[in-house]
Amino acid sequence: MSEVLEPGAEELLQFLYLLPVAALRFRRDGTIEMLNPLASQLLMPLLRDPPRLENIYDVLQAHCPELRAQVQGFAPGHGTVIEQRNIDCTVGRQVATLSLTVTRAGPDGFLAVLRDVSRLNTMISFAFTPSDLLLEVDAEGRVAWAGGACQAILGQGSTTLVGQPLDALFTPRDRPPLRRAILGMGRSGRFSGQLLRLATGGEGRCAVSGLAPQGAAGRLFVTIGPPPSEGPAAQMAGMQGFAREAEGWLRGGQPGRLGLFEVSHWDKAATGLNPVQLRSLKREIRELGQAAGDNLVLGELSEGRFGVLGMGEAELEKIGEALQALMDGFAPGQGAQVEHSSLELAPGGLAMGQAVQALRLVLERFGTSGELPQGQEGGLAGVVTSALQHRKDFAAIIAEGRFALHYQPVVRLGDRAVHHYEALIRPAAGPDNPTRNPQEFVTLVETLGLSVELDLAVVREALAALEAFPGRVAVNVSGRSIEDPRFEERVMKKLARIGPGRLLVELTETAEIEELPPVAGRLARLRDVGVAVCLDDFGAGSASFRYLRDLPVDYVKIDGAYVRAASTSQQGRAFIAAMQDLAAAKGAATIAEMVETEAEAALMRELGVGFGQGWLFGKPAPLALPAAPPAAAPL
Repeated sequence: MSEVLEPGAEELLQFLYLLPVAALRFRRDGTIEMLNPLASQLLMPLLRDPPRLENIYDVLQAHCPELRAQVQGFAPGHGTVIEQRNIDCTVGRQVATLSLTVTRAGPDGFLAVLRDVSRLNTMISFAFTPSDLLLEVDAEGRVAWAGGACQAILGQGSTTLVGQPLDALFTPRDRPPLRRAILGMGRSGRFSGQLLRLATGGEGRCAVSGLAPQGAAGRLFVTIGPPPSEGPAAQMAGMQGFAREAEGWLRGGQPGRLGLFEVSHWDKAATGLNPVQLRSLKREIRELGQAAGDNLVLGELSEGRFGVLGMGEAELEKIGEALQALMDGFAPGQGAQVEHSSLELAPGGLAMGQAVQALRLVLERFGTSGELPQGQEGGLAGVVTSALQHRKDFAAIIAEGRFALHYQPVVRLGDRAVHHYEALIRPAAGPDNPTRNPQEFVTLVETLGLSVELDLAVVREALAALEAFPGRVAVNVSGRSIEDPRFEERVMKKLARIGPGRLLVELTETAEIEELPPVAGRLARLRDVGVAVCLDDFGAGSASFRYLRDLPVDYVKIDGAYVRAASTSQQGRAFIAAMQDLAAAKGAATIAEMVETEAEAALMRELGVGFGQGWLFGKPAPLALPAAPPAAAPL
């Protein structure tokens, strides 16, 4: 389609450039349910006057007649993904290419998703943001442009918003968290999932995300949308979400404290409550941050253990008192006592990367066992100082190979044939290994600066297994390792023994890569000799999108939280479809992790995901090596 639109179309094209995803649900009778009000603006260039969403079939007839015929003739049971078409849309002198995909959304309905595939970098940066409102903010922090449901959300038109400070749109108590999020964007140039209250009133909060475009000094794009009441964000709330929030505080350089609360006899108290009461208790705990004071963030780290970010010890004590009152009210006489400790959330002389690793170690240890690492009295620097006492022990564990590798299958969803195995480390227990689980072990190793040594040791063991095993194996590799030239050199030397195409590296986000161009070069050289590259836990962290945009990859592993969410919500299924599109645009296949049921496997396959990993296909276990040939009988 090519047409010149009325004045104002350039603004619309800018909006189209920024918004990667627009979704709407429609039925055979033509009725429409908007999943994103911004979609109406995105559809404007395609709709005839008057612009009515009910004529979606007219759009399909005009630009995708084969697709419309398939939609009308679609029968239940024929699968989920129908087809995709590209639409070239010319606005003024500029051209955008839209991708239109239709998927099943119930027995008689369909989900139509539009994406601007001609703007892949921006699409990746802003992917998965279900927003109602988009703002452009200038270097002074004032709104320079607004689009979307401005009147409905903020009570003002888009033109009246221009010139107002971004801060003024939110309540005074929620302005500091917004500033911290912006300050903590770092090299990723992005923050997401901030739950803030608008100054227009109301008890509910909205989800706020931001993006600083490359090469646009001081400029920021902010989306405002509904809170994640369902779908991946809700699934990920807890340890992962709280850890990201805490890292944002730390990187933002704002003063604050981390409080860690444990409820003794939680299991006993929870067992005495029915499911409705237990949900009510957890809901009220989540809302304690609103009741106890300003500038508080609360998250559930594990059952009966909670983390709180606050500005001072007095605020944390209020949380402890309120939490104790809740336990006394919901579970009287069960012995549920609240205990808490805290530490300053500041680098304390550490490099920022090391301070982040120390923070992760604190949260991992507390969430797993309710304990804190030694040295927490001295803050994060004290944790690192104490951990360094174990460096020699951990270096010996790695050098001597005192760990095992267990392997979990990754299968093709089409025929369930094993494609490769992921190697997962299982460190040996002992007096010189104070960690409680493999993840804590890996976090402590990275805190001690031994990640390159560990990753090389794992590669060494995996390659040794491949000499006797005919399949393919994936190994997890930290960002720190892939930044180190030693890793590439030593892997290259070891590859000759097994031949090309049998080793995969899964790039994790445990340590974020700062300089991507040299890493992209190393990965390209590894791919040249037959090593495939996979992005691990895609969608779980803000760095995933930078990695997909700037690094050469063969596989994208979708974080398990999105897989779970897709089983329960249409929004979750739309996210998986969007991930599939993003990976396909880069020429990468997708792997769904944590697939545990046949229903999840079937859904992932219908959504176009090629591979699956999870307990449904097999738990991690030692490799079943081929049996040795029988010894020859003596003459």
